[in-house]
Amino acid sequence: MHHQRRQWDDLPEQAREAIQEQNGTVVGVRSAPIGLTSGLAATITTEGAAFFVKAAPAAAPIAHHLLSERTANQALPASIPAPRLLWTDDVAGWHLLLFEHAPGRPADLSPGSPDLPAVLDAVAAIGAPCPWPAPPVTGKLLGLLRTAEEQLTASPADADYEPIVKALDLTAFAGTTLLHADLHADNLLVENGQAQIVDWSMACQGAAWVDIALLIPRLVDVGHTPAQAEQTAAWVPAWSTAPPDAVTALAAVRGLFSARMAEIGPMPLRAKRLRTAAACRTWVEYRTS
Repeated sequence: MHHQRRQWDDLPEQAREAIQEQNGTVVGVRSAPIGLTSGLAATITTEGAAFFVKAAPAAAPIAHHLLSERTANQALPASIPAPRLLWTDDVAGWHLLLFEHAPGRPADLSPGSPDLPAVLDAVAAIGAPCPWPAPPVTGKLLGLLRTAEEQLTASPADADYEPIVKALDLTAFAGTTLLHADLHADNLLVENGQAQIVDWSMACQGAAWVDIALLIPRLVDVGHTPAQAEQTAAWVPAWSTAPPDAVTALAAVRGLFSARMAEIGPMPLRAKRLRTAAACRTWVEYRTS
C-alpha cells in the first residue's frame, strides 16, 4: 500500500510549535516529491532561512526509518558532505527531525554529465570506518535475496540468474565501512559543483565497495554502457577492492528484487523499478558474457 505524503498541516499543532520555537515562524513549505515513505518531508522557510523537516507518527510503520536516520546523522563523520541534523525531539506522539537545508537539485548521472566528478567525490568520502554500531549490510542483502528467490520461483524467464544467485557469498560483503546503501540521483544533491548526500535512513556497515557497486545500475539506467559505468565507478578507490563474483551476484539479486517489486510493490514506484531491473540485467549480461 502506498500512502500520500503527509503535509505540514497534518502535524499536531504542538509539533509545529516545537519546530517553530527552534527556528522562527514558518512562512513557506515545499513538500518533497512522493517517495517510499508517507511521513512529512519538506523544505520549510522562515523569515531568514530554510530548513528541511522530516516527521512521522511514532506509531507509523515508517517510524523506524526516522529513528535510523536520526542515529546515523548524529554520528556521521565531519568529512562526509551531508546536511546535518540541527534538532530532534519527540512531540505529541511524533518523531521530529530538523536538518540543515541542502541547496541543489538531483544529480544528473548521465554519461559526460558535469555532475559526475562531484558525485563520485562525495561517494568516495563516505568510505570511512562506521562510527556507530550500524546494522550490517548483510542483513539488507538477505532481505533482497529472499525477494530475489521469490522472483526466480515466479518467473521462469529469469532462470539464467539462478546459478549466479546460488553462488552469492555474503562474507564478501561484510566489513566495518560506513555505507549509505541507497544512493540514487534524488539522494545526491548538486549545487555549484559540490554534491551533498541526503537521506541516511538505510545507513549500515559493510565492505567499502558496496555503495559504488549499488550505484552502477543507476548509471546504466541513464545511458552508460556497463563498461562505461564500471569505468566511472573506478573513480571511487574502493571499487578496485570489489570481488568480481560478488559484484555479479549483487547485480543479479538487485535485478531480481527490482523485477519482483515492480510487480508487487507500490504502484508509483513500479515503472522506476522495472527500469532498475532492466539496467541490472544489462549489467549482468555484460559481466557474464
